[in-house]
Amino acid sequence: MREVDRSDESRLHEWYSTWATSVSHRPPELVTSWEIARVGLARQHPEFRVVLLTAYDGEVPVGAGLVNLPMADNPELAYAEVTAHPDHRGHGVGSAVLAEVEARSRAAGRGRVLVEVHLPPPGIESAGTRFAQARGYSLANREETKALDAVASEPTWAGLEREVAHATGGYQVVAWRTECPEDLVASYGAALSRVMSLIPQGDLDIGDRDWTVDRVRAHERHQVEIGVIPLEAAAVAPDGSVVGLTGLQVSTHDPRVAHVGVTMVLPEHRGHRLGLAMKLATHRALRADFPECRLVVTSNADVNEHMNAVNQALGYRVVEHLLEYHRSI
Repeated sequence: MREVDRSDESRLHEWYSTWATSVSHRPPELVTSWEIARVGLARQHPEFRVVLLTAYDGEVPVGAGLVNLPMADNPELAYAEVTAHPDHRGHGVGSAVLAEVEARSRAAGRGRVLVEVHLPPPGIESAGTRFAQARGYSLANREETKALDAVASEPTWAGLEREVAHATGGYQVVAWRTECPEDLVASYGAALSRVMSLIPQGDLDIGDRDWTVDRVRAHERHQVEIGVIPLEAAAVAPDGSVVGLTGLQVSTHDPRVAHVGVTMVLPEHRGHRLGLAMKLATHRALRADFPECRLVVTSNADVNEHMNAVNQALGYRVVEHLLEYHRSI
């Protein structure tokens, strides 16, 4: 087992190729491309410490692992990925990678490891779920991954925009690219700080992050540095405060697929179709700024009825199930 020197592009590509082959059962558009990974993985995130691990049989790479340690919040957690190359499964590769991932997490003072398992509909069981359960991991949350053909969906947007216009009342939707407007950034950070406690997350127990203005600006700078363009929108109440938010991210290194980040409306401001209004604004911006980007991907808990209704109205379809497992170490 060797830790990857992420400044060595040949070793980084070797890790990526092993990982990508290991997850080749997933829809290809949902697997991060090398063009994106080579930039994002080579640069350390300001608030996360990421360790990449490659397992070898001799000099042949047979497995890949990742340990992601949040450094500013949730200090008891380690996010992890554990994979084994399809040609080398059944020989303890996955178990060896998992053992190293847990050892690294424990050495960093983490008490709980979270892993994800992706499987096709109906999302009941797979080799990944059996592997996790056999090693003491319990299911903490279920999400649905959905995809939208933005070109096919676009003709329906004008009708949806007329519908939400009658419901939003005195609320406004403000959209921007890359940098939150100065007059909104403090309120935007305050709303973002409540996200984790408001979205359904099952038994994951992930705490909120304190999104100060400095943290918002640092995050925006990091995205620019790795070539990610955020297309954001916020719902603004009559008093000028941000009460809802959503966003899309597109990589300039491979702009074929956009990914939806968090979408949330504060409970006391729901019932005005703000979620749909904000998503329409970001999807309009996507078509205008990145016409070559056709596919939009999102995920949310399958019990999140309000967001499921928003996504259904836009035409999203379920393409994969995401099962989140955790274990105390």
